[in-house]
Amino acid sequence: MAVYNPISSRLTLRLNMGTDTLGRPIVRSRSWSGIDPAATADDVVAVAGAIGSVLPYTVNEIQKVDTDEVA
Repeated sequence: MAVYNPISSRLTLRLNMGTDTLGRPIVRSRSWSGIDPAATADDVVAVAGAIGSVLPYTVNEIQKVDTDEVA
C-alpha cells in the first residue's frame, strides 16, 4: 500500500493590499518555507497571527502547503 512521506511545508498568507483604480481588491501572496510538516492547524494560525500583526496589510487567508513523497 502506498503512503505519503512528508518532505516539507510552507506557510502562505493571502494579503489584502488595497484596491485598484476601479475599486477591485488587490490580493497578493507571501510565503515562508521551513514550516514543520507536523505543525497543527493551531500552530499555523498562531504563527500566521504573529506575522500578520507586524504587516501593514490585512490577512485574508492562511494556507499551509505540504509537499509529500509517495512511497
